[in-house]
Amino acid sequence: MEGSARVSAPARPRRPAATPAAPAPASRVGAFVSVALVPMVVSYAAMVLVTAVVTGVAAGTTPGGEPGPAGSVAAAVPLWLAAHLVPVTLHGETVSALPLAPALAIGLLIAATTRRAVRRLGVTRAGGAVGVVATAVTAHAASGVLAAALLTPETVIDASPTLAGVVCGLLAGIAALAGVASPTGLTGRRVARLPHGVRAGMRSGLLGALGFLAAGAGMVTASLLADAPDVAGVFSRLAPEAGSGAGLALLTAAYLPNAVIGATSWIAGPGLAIGVMSTTPTSVIAGPISAMPPLPLAALLPTAAPPPWAGLTFAVPLALGSLVGWTLTPGAGDAPARLRTLGVAAVSAALPLGVLAVLAGGRLGTGPFDPVVVPAGALVLAIMAWVLVPGAVVVLAVGPAAPAPRRPPPGGLPTDGAPDLEDAEDDEDRVPVDTRPPEGPD
Repeated sequence: MEGSARVSAPARPRRPAATPAAPAPASRVGAFVSVALVPMVVSYAAMVLVTAVVTGVAAGTTPGGEPGPAGSVAAAVPLWLAAHLVPVTLHGETVSALPLAPALAIGLLIAATTRRAVRRLGVTRAGGAVGVVATAVTAHAASGVLAAALLTPETVIDASPTLAGVVCGLLAGIAALAGVASPTGLTGRRVARLPHGVRAGMRSGLLGALGFLAAGAGMVTASLLADAPDVAGVFSRLAPEAGSGAGLALLTAAYLPNAVIGATSWIAGPGLAIGVMSTTPTSVIAGPISAMPPLPLAALLPTAAPPPWAGLTFAVPLALGSLVGWTLTPGAGDAPARLRTLGVAAVSAALPLGVLAVLAGGRLGTGPFDPVVVPAGALVLAIMAWVLVPGAVVVLAVGPAAPAPRRPPPGGLPTDGAPDLEDAEDDEDRVPVDTRPPEGPD
């Protein structure tokens, strides 16, 4: 007869997870070589190409203009340093208010190269990406030192090798970390360990910072369209020939991110200052025409008292701060918890914009339009205030969203989706009863 106990079949042993094959030594070397050389070669080649195009166009419109490949290669060295935000000295005057567009493009190139390298190497943890990041930092720092050493005061443009190495290495390090963060889980795993309120506040704050930058970009676009005749007049006055016009157009495009950050500061309230001139939505201190920088973007700066409706500009940051608070209302928690999350959002929105404000300004020699100042400290405080005050009103007025009622799942389980603990305890206390019929004699 069959016994009362059943013997279960032995469980099948689990197969060990297949580990990815290690890349070949040649593939590893190629990955590190691409991290070290590709961004530098591509960025320097772009500077040579820009210089050659501008000088080539100028040669066709300027009597006696002769483009020279050697001249383009030499002129690209200080341009490469300036594209990495290395302060340079022009005729003995310091220039550190450099365009941000080339630096942004180089940073994206470094991030893409390092991301491709860690995937090529099969790196899945942050510790394995240290070599990739160190390679990018070391290569760019060494290249910055070498490029600055090639310049001398006799070449009109000069730069400090030590400062060039530090700035180039720092830019490469930040971009490389951004590139390896996603494939290695550098940010995902660590952010996931943070409390829910901190994560929600950081996400809403970064979205708010992007909203402020979008507002600044919209303002620059609208101003360019509204003041198109003035901008064209600056072009015709400063660059009447095709070669100089091409160079001025490229320079204007390179400074567009700086203009967006300045417009963001203007919308938020602190405004910006260029030399003796400063402007905010409520006041304008205009200088002479000679105090205006020789750039078409300078035509967008106001030269008269702001109109009465300029104060309506504050409706934009008011709406953005309210929107940040609205994104936090679905979160659970009492009022103090929601306010703490809002504080995290305010800091997360303000600090990135403060860093960008520092990068957007700087020295422009010692002329009437020096220095260019986007007040970083005032901008941080203004952004925090625009997020905290209207955001707190929205968070406290709306409150957390009510949880949706849950439908009982099929199978008779409780409505909360969890088994009844009391019934489970009763089942454990019950003694199993053998309901099989008694066995007869054989």
